[in-house]
Order: sequence, then C-alpha cells, then structure tokens
Amino acid sequence: MDTTKSAKSQYNEGCLHCGAELEQQEGRGRIRRFCNPDHGDAYRRRMRALGYPV
Repeated sequence: MDTTKSAKSQYNEGCLHCGAELEQQEGRGRIRRFCNPDHGDAYRRRMRALGYPV
C-alpha cells in the first residue's frame, strides 16, 4: 500500500458478500465494502456465526 495516497483511493476489492465490483466515491469518508446494506448485514451475520468478533 502506498502511504502517500489515501487508503480509500487504493481499495479495489469487490463486495465482501457477493464479489460485485464497487465504485468508490471521491473525497473523504469510509471505504465502501458492500454493494448494498443487506449484503453488509448478511456478511456480518455469517461472520458472527463463524465466531469472528464483528
């Protein structure tokens, strides 16, 4: 990872639930990791069931 650039601009992985490609918005803010809120809920539910502290 290039430390001279923001982490958000270097994030190029897809949705953690379905793998769909995500488009990061310009500017400050959080890194987008899910294509919709339902995928975020499902991913966290699955990780909790596997014992990960999410």
